[in-house]
Amino acid sequence: MDVKMRNRFIKKKSQVTIFIILGLILVVTFAVVFLLFKPPEAKVADEENPQAFIESCTREATNEAIELLSKRGGDISPVGFISYKDEEITYLCYNDNFYEPCINKRPLLVEHIENEITKHITPIVADCFLDLETRLEKRYDVDTSRMDVTTILHSKNVEVNINKLFEITRKEESRDFNEFNMYLVHPIYDFAKLAMEISNQESRYCNFDELGFMILNPRYDITKFITGDADIVYNLKDLETNQKFTFAVRSCKLPAGY
Repeated sequence: MDVKMRNRFIKKKSQVTIFIILGLILVVTFAVVFLLFKPPEAKVADEENPQAFIESCTREATNEAIELLSKRGGDISPVGFISYKDEEITYLCYNDNFYEPCINKRPLLVEHIENEITKHITPIVADCFLDLETRLEKRYDVDTSRMDVTTILHSKNVEVNINKLFEITRKEESRDFNEFNMYLVHPIYDFAKLAMEISNQESRYCNFDELGFMILNPRYDITKFITGDADIVYNLKDLETNQKFTFAVRSCKLPAGY
């Protein structure tokens, strides 16, 4: 092979190599664009998996309940409350008499919130079971029993236990479920304990030293807004999760002019 033919061969080989590299670059580029702009797949609750279906439903209902409770001082539907920023916020400690410290209205706030969550989610979860039964009864024989719902608050998480027989049968195949459990990460328990501590100090000293508390407990950011009528709105924020809890106090009210 003479020099000209060798150079021509090398030139063609180089061109082929360049085309291959360009082709690979185009393929990778299209793949990246496809992955970036591919529309998200819709997640559909799997009625063939009753555990997952009910857990998803319970989680959504519990999140909804906690959001309402956190904005309203631990009540879904407040009774004794102050209107603040378009929200009705429950007084956890209250006394309308001059100079007198407030009386703690929710000494068992944790248990109260557990009951509030249970009351809120029970009819929603019952509807989810009915929906699940409707979907399954086209292909299965479904047998169910009475439902019992329990909510338990733990530090940094919420547990919901649902006791209910749910049996599905088709021909000789049978599957039965007796318990449906859901765990949700949320500091609502810790907020309740802190709110009770603040209420207790307000009832004893007509004051709570939020700055001193935050120095010792840097996890929390505590702010309070004092109205012109001796009302204090406490805003608690968990800096680890950015979750918030708000409640109100009226203590040691002073006459006008003081």
